[in-house]
Amino acid sequence: MAAQVDQPTVLLLSLPPKTFIGLDLLSFNSSPNFQGITNIPIGLHFLYTGTDASLSIRHGRWLNCLVLQWNSATENLDLLEPDSQTVQNATRSVSPRGLVDYTALQDATSDLSSQQQSEHDHSTAQDQHDDDRAESTDWPLLTSHLTSSLLTRVLSTEWIISSISTAPADTEHIPGLSHLETDNALRQSPLNLLTIDLKQTWAESDIGRTRTDRARDRSWYLEQLVDSVTPQGADRTVGAKQVLGELQFCFLMVLTLANYSCLEQWKRLLTVMFTCRAALLEIEAYFVEVVKVLRMQARHIEDVDGGLFEMRDESASSWLRSVWGKFRALIEETFTDDKSGGQALKIEIETLQKFFEEKYGWQSERDTLRRGMLELEDGEQIEVSMQGVDEDEEKGEYAPLIVDT
Repeated sequence: MAAQVDQPTVLLLSLPPKTFIGLDLLSFNSSPNFQGITNIPIGLHFLYTGTDASLSIRHGRWLNCLVLQWNSATENLDLLEPDSQTVQNATRSVSPRGLVDYTALQDATSDLSSQQQSEHDHSTAQDQHDDDRAESTDWPLLTSHLTSSLLTRVLSTEWIISSISTAPADTEHIPGLSHLETDNALRQSPLNLLTIDLKQTWAESDIGRTRTDRARDRSWYLEQLVDSVTPQGADRTVGAKQVLGELQFCFLMVLTLANYSCLEQWKRLLTVMFTCRAALLEIEAYFVEVVKVLRMQARHIEDVDGGLFEMRDESASSWLRSVWGKFRALIEETFTDDKSGGQALKIEIETLQKFFEEKYGWQSERDTLRRGMLELEDGEQIEVSMQGVDEDEEKGEYAPLIVDT
């Protein structure tokens, strides 16, 4: 932190011109005189760089307003000790002309977004600017459950991550990397994400009906995940916040770094949360918060180059449409009327559903025919069904089996 500046400042020393830089939801290419960013709000922030805006592997670091120096060998920013001579010299000599104001970057980002959006729709310039300005300041809401302890658990004490950082569960599937490169990524920058096995959401000792129930209703499994990150002797709400925080962390690492392992973990976490039934009655407020987190993330899905998913295409967004539709069905089955509760959760559900419908043209699952007969030109009739309907109706390969035990 620079002593000459009242607000927190990040100094970036020896950074080559035209380096791609991202801080939170803001990104730009550095100029020859660029030395850092000032007027940064108090709280956790994520700084990342790449030699190219779209093609290079990105490296990032979570921080609390530090001094960093460019390492040309690794194309990364190294953290400097606050009391080092380099830091002391830089703090005294930094020129205000070399510092970019954080708020000014937010305004510039919203102005650019408004200009691009105006080419595609007829909304008023002021309304669009206000919307884009709001989205460029969403960082505190996107990180509302992130904590220092979570970052240390997932990333170690240095808080460093790159595009190819990976969790052990995903090392066989990282697109574009050879097996050797994937092994190196796991050794150099592993992610200690929660271990989630969607194929076994029950205890090893479970048999019969208990195993079946826990396979279909993942409330017990969510409870185990919460317990696994709750410190001994601490309230369970600490672990519950960690799980929500990991959901936010994973989304942001996809947003900024296009990290594959975090994308897969984000999907796994949402799948567990949105297939809980009993927990809806026990901890409704928690699921209200889950939907709020997803709603805020949905506002930024298109921030990723090419979009996190092609949300308007049924096939490309089928996973999210399916898990969201199942969750809405669970809500209706669990809270059948006003007396059964769930009002706050229903409001959040409908708010997000309205967003999906208005922004991406999604249809409500209630209005969609999932199975029916189609008559061809020659008079032949065939049965057609939507993808995933067999699983929902427990037919075909998903039909229950009776076995002797």
